[in-house]
Amino acid sequence: MVRTGFVEGSGGVRLAVSEAGPSSGVPAVLFLHGIAQSRQSWHGVLEGRLAQDHRLVALDLRGHGDSDKPEGDAPYVDGAHFAGDLAAVIGQLGLRKPVVVAWSYGGVVAGDYLRHHGDGALGGLFFVAAALKTGKPARALFGPGMMSNARGLLSEDPAVYEATARAFIAACAVRGLDASVAEEALRAMLRVPPNVRRALLSRAEDYSVELGRCLRPVATLHGELDQVVLPAMSSEVVLACAREARGTWLPGAGHLPFLEATAEFEAALAAFVMAARD
Repeated sequence: MVRTGFVEGSGGVRLAVSEAGPSSGVPAVLFLHGIAQSRQSWHGVLEGRLAQDHRLVALDLRGHGDSDKPEGDAPYVDGAHFAGDLAAVIGQLGLRKPVVVAWSYGGVVAGDYLRHHGDGALGGLFFVAAALKTGKPARALFGPGMMSNARGLLSEDPAVYEATARAFIAACAVRGLDASVAEEALRAMLRVPPNVRRALLSRAEDYSVELGRCLRPVATLHGELDQVVLPAMSSEVVLACAREARGTWLPGAGHLPFLEATAEFEAALAAFVMAARD
């Protein structure tokens, strides 16, 4: 059964969380979603086999889903806020040495946490098609699914944004998504205000130094056909910079490996979590 609740994050921002699995399950696994999505992205995983033995937690990032959505750009361009949110979830929920699973823009949030809090409280980092470099210097690491839709994702025109959101979701999956899953993803995107989208996409970050300093186990999992965050992000940034890292490449999968290759995703994550427990 999936349980829901709230945590007070940086600056008093209320963050929505979902939990599954035994509260005593060690290590806990903390899931971070991508830009303009929500914790519902991980719903299938929270109801999957990993919940039999581990405490699973997924949160809505600030500005997304059921979490608070402060006005302005400052609450989103200063990475210390995202780092503080993650620290608050870990601390207030009593997560001991959690494995952080960061998908897509969740990589930025994980990078913010490493930059401001280090890796001492973590059990490991599992990056799923995650962005660890953003902004103009990193353009070559993003594919047409991102680049051709970036302008529309910034639009304040509801019709333009909805059309772009549909195109972006379609670009995430190689063989398309079930209609219900695509509509859930669209609803999540339509809940994210323009100021949040603008601020997140304005950030230019590089977490290479933080990856190099990290002493915890690191793994990447990337669909070979990802046209949003290119596989080079994992090979040329994460694996090239992290001290201890291994990569998994999923043929036939795009930007949503936990939906497109669920069995392979769960197996790779389960193996990493078990290793992190040792």
